[in-house]
Amino acid sequence: MAARVPGASNRERGEVDTLVGQRLREARLLAGLSQGQLGAHIGVTFQAVQKYESGENRLSASRLLAVAAFLRQPISFFFGDLPESARQDEPAGLTPKEIKLLRYYRRIGTEEGRDWMLKLAKHMSGGSGPGQGTGKLL
Repeated sequence: MAARVPGASNRERGEVDTLVGQRLREARLLAGLSQGQLGAHIGVTFQAVQKYESGENRLSASRLLAVAAFLRQPISFFFGDLPESARQDEPAGLTPKEIKLLRYYRRIGTEEGRDWMLKLAKHMSGGSGPGQGTGKLL
């Protein structure tokens, strides 16, 4: 058995680290923050945020909790697309246009307005389900 060199890391970037990093990036972009702004709030440099987002560095549990609270996301948001729970027909991450659309949706000031936006999106996607053809919103 080879001796372990102190301070050396033998860990490779893991699938979970990469996923959490992608979700961190999505949450940060949804909040409209730069890496520097997020880093300043959680007490790290923008370079550290870059490494978290790439999965190169792992977020500690306490730092992930602070990030989730600051970005107003549940902890489950960062783990929602783990392979065993991910849907095969949907991509794991959001595209920049999807993030922009979600930001605009969240700015709609009324519940009725959000309902109409959902109805429009469902209609344009060819979706069917509750409320379609009934004259009711969703």
